Formats: sequence, structure tokens, C-alpha cells
Amino acid sequence: MNEYFYDKKETFGFKKEIAGFNIYEPFYRELNLKDKGSDVWRLKYLYSRYLFYKGKGTDYIINNELDENFFSSFKNFMKENNINSEIINREAIKKLLDNVNEEFYFFVEVELPDNRENPGIFKLYDNTGNMLFSCKVRGHGQHNVETQKSQAMEDGDTPIGIYIASYESGILKNNVKDYGPGGLFRLWYPLYGYAYDIYKVNRDGILIHSGTTNEDLRRSHGCVVMHNDNVLKVQKIMIEKIKHPYIMPTKYVEFYTGIVFIKRRIP
Repeated sequence: MNEYFYDKKETFGFKKEIAGFNIYEPFYRELNLKDKGSDVWRLKYLYSRYLFYKGKGTDYIINNELDENFFSSFKNFMKENNINSEIINREAIKKLLDNVNEEFYFFVEVELPDNRENPGIFKLYDNTGNMLFSCKVRGHGQHNVETQKSQAMEDGDTPIGIYIASYESGILKNNVKDYGPGGLFRLWYPLYGYAYDIYKVNRDGILIHSGTTNEDLRRSHGCVVMHNDNVLKVQKIMIEKIKHPYIMPTKYVEFYTGIVFIKRRIP
């Protein structure tokens, strides 16, 4: 799990302030066809937002690989901005960042016990602080060791901390067997707490998803897992009650950015 380069976050020095936090974007290099990493995923996501606000759809899948469809589409953005380059260079990335604004539209609080054999609680709020839903979840990784130690290990327990996240609807994507029939939350940037230190080492790709019909929620590889029935309820709330859903009309459905707070449950 070494495709995420938060330890190189100041190479380009791109940062912005969101809700009082200085956010370093994960861009540390110029990008070419077939490159992989969190910087690619983030660039695809931001460009899809840019296209949406322009009244356009996308013809590429948002993942961590710079494929030909995305590369061709982004070349149009570079051309429109008089950027003449055969690669996605620093100037192009900076120009996109300058053209995309983000706001927070949801807040998720997850309380997990120190003994991750036991379940925790997921709570979903809108951006005004109204709680919309809660359910049982589990943040238990693959290691039978103390949670404090496990959080630092690959595939360990879900690290506590505050993250910037996005919500991805399951209407048009997601592997049902692994992630369940509904959407998922992608915790893509740590802001504060233990998670901030761990992401610089060997943790990445943490999600909140389903993928189980058993009452005894399964272990994950570091994600927070909920029941299939509950993830469908969350998806319905995100579509119907969270303001201004950001819906991609083609291969991907994405919702606005929010905050996820993974915290210890105090006995």
C-alpha cells in the first residue's frame, strides 16, 4: 500500500484553507499516462467537479489510475487554459485547483471502542448539525493485537482522527460483494489526530462501507464496516436530505465533501 504519498505533501506546496484547516493537496509530481496514486484519484475527482459546474459529464471512471479517457479529457482543459504540455504538469494542476471550490455538506461521527471486537456507533449529520441517522458499525482490522498498535499496522484497526471525506453513491459503481449494495464514504485526507501521523507511514484507502448481511459485522482491512441494510438507508438520506447532491450523469456518482471524525468510545 505505497501509492499514497502524504509524506511528500510539500513537494509542490499546493495547499488551501478549508474550515480553518490548511489542507495540503496530495500532488507531488507531474503526471503521465498509466501513473497511479492518490494524486491521480484526487485530480480525477476535482476535474469531474469542474466539468459538472460547466454543465458537462464525464467519460472516465474515477479511480487511482491515469487512463486514456481521463488523459484525453484533461488535455482539453489544458488547451482551454493555454497550457502546452505532453504531461499533466504543475501549471495544469494549479490551474484546476484555482477553478474548483469545495464546501462541507455532511458530518459523520464514528465512535469505536478500544476493544475493536466490540461494535461502535456511526452517526450522520447534515452541515447544520442535525443528526439524520445512526447505526452499529465495526472498525476491526486483521490483527489480534492491542488497538493502539494495530492502527499503525497495514490492514489494522481503523485509525482515530479527523478526515476530509467524500461520499460516493453506489447507484452506478461499487463491488457489491466487497462494499455492499449502497454507497461509501472515502476518507481521503487526515486533518488531525492519530490518523494524521499514520497516513504518512503505511495507511491509506480507508472507507466506510458495507458488504455484510450478518448481525456480527465482519472485520475489514482498516475500514469501518456497517450492515447492508443500513448502508442503503444512508444512501437514501444522502440523496434526499443532504443539500445539493453532486450527481455525475455517466459512469460515476459523487456527493459533496464532508468531515468524518473517528473517535474513541469512552466507557
